[in-house]
Amino acid sequence: MELFIITLSLLCVIQSYVIFNLYKKYDKLENIYETLLKKSEEDVEFIFSMRNRVMSQKSYLRQLDKNGSFESDDEIGYFFEELKKIINDISIYFEIENEENEENKTFNQNKNIRSVIVGRG
Repeated sequence: MELFIITLSLLCVIQSYVIFNLYKKYDKLENIYETLLKKSEEDVEFIFSMRNRVMSQKSYLRQLDKNGSFESDDEIGYFFEELKKIINDISIYFEIENEENEENKTFNQNKNIRSVIVGRG
């Protein structure tokens, strides 16, 4: 009978240790999860704010160069074209509507026709 009580007591102590250890690990994982969740929410907010900024800058660049004066200048034109490419790549990444790309195609086609007529190319 004594052996039975000692065995049960030992099992109870071992189970208590295992349960306590598992609880500590669970608590630690829960804290990590909450930290990651908070971080991901901040990342989503950042991505949406960047998306909005890219959209506004894309429309601003289009307004800024309505008549193509920036694109025609060599130094400014190179920088302006690279900036437009970067903003376009970012807008594709953010899956901004392709309607704006269709507008730009039509504008560029008209500009190329105008360049051929005027003699620039």
